[in-house]
Amino acid sequence: MASSRIKLRDRMPENDIKFGGFLSYRHLRIIGWACLVIAQIGVVLNLEAKLAPGTAEAVDIWNMIISIFAGLPVPLFLLANLSVILQKRGDFKSLFIKFGGMAAGMYLLANIIVFHYGFRTMLALDPSTTWADTAELFGTLLPLFGKTGYTLNIFIDLLLVVCMFFFANYAPRAKIFQGKKIILFRLLILLPIAYEIFGVIAKYNITMLHWTLWSPVFFLLPSKPPLIIAAFVVILLCLKLAEFFYLRRPGNTPEKYERHIKTKAHALKISILIATVCVVTAIVDFAVMIGLMIFAMGDISAANPGITQDELSALVTARVEIYSSIGFGAATGLIFVAPLVLFFSYTKQHKNAKIDLIIPVVGVALVVFVLVEGIFQVLTLNLPVFLEKIKEWINNLFGGGGENPPASSALGLGSLLTNIVL
Repeated sequence: MASSRIKLRDRMPENDIKFGGFLSYRHLRIIGWACLVIAQIGVVLNLEAKLAPGTAEAVDIWNMIISIFAGLPVPLFLLANLSVILQKRGDFKSLFIKFGGMAAGMYLLANIIVFHYGFRTMLALDPSTTWADTAELFGTLLPLFGKTGYTLNIFIDLLLVVCMFFFANYAPRAKIFQGKKIILFRLLILLPIAYEIFGVIAKYNITMLHWTLWSPVFFLLPSKPPLIIAAFVVILLCLKLAEFFYLRRPGNTPEKYERHIKTKAHALKISILIATVCVVTAIVDFAVMIGLMIFAMGDISAANPGITQDELSALVTARVEIYSSIGFGAATGLIFVAPLVLFFSYTKQHKNAKIDLIIPVVGVALVVFVLVEGIFQVLTLNLPVFLEKIKEWINNLFGGGGENPPASSALGLGSLLTNIVL
């Protein structure tokens, strides 16, 4: 009976609670990949709506549902790796090597594909293509990442989260950081936070100003929406405050705290904390997006006094797409992550680590299959209409047709893909 009256904060492995979340980091990754696969169905449906206008109304309804899934992979992948970080407290070296290596590999691969094969192909199609056109192509395609659930380089996001926890928890041996000077080391957490802010500004410049300067670093930009960045900072701050107040209590030591964080009781507290932050962040992000829409309507109306309602609606929609490409509105999906988190435990581990390597391979294969098979089915059902649209695009690009023919093949390609997906 006495054991049942022990508070969660006083639990140890020997008197731990029986309840433990049945979802692990592996389950969150699987769910994240499943959401990414479902998000691709939206691409197929949009193509169907473009080629068969009679299906547009039904597609709009399905897209409202599918858009929810597109916003879930990033937070689920981040939470899964937060679990790994909490399990490997102090083992930051392996985490830096793992995520840093993967981030660098993804960056090199993406740039080889885009700048070597992609740019050379566009240059062959149209010799007038320039690096500025490629930068503008990025600005055109950036909103598509959010629509499909893709990330620029998810490993950059994971690496930045590791950096935040490293500066918040690691005990440096250098003399310059000993004693009260440890605060100098803790303040270095502002570096990854500043990089996150830099990513938001860079995406704005790519989308709005088509800055060629950002082209080489495009795939080094983090993918986390602004409010999800804030959510992770809040979670980290709460964890540090909980540790601080735990160690201030008489009789508690760092060794005792290390034993406590391995309990299901502590995992339950963390799950409740994360779920609460998810709900609050989703509500705040929704309110911010509504505020930005109201601001856009007022700003556009003031700049164009004689604008019609249809023109205003079109311009506001375009402005909202820009806000979305930066990441505003993407954190509203956290409202659906919160229930999952309540059944999640970072202490739950798996013996067979090879399965963790298989999951992304299967995930990528399923994403490719859904896209290729779905697009194939739509095109074969609407082949005459699709061929007409391709002829129209080629005529606009190379024959100077259309009201506003694209300046180069790069911009023409961006226009074609945008029309298909958005």
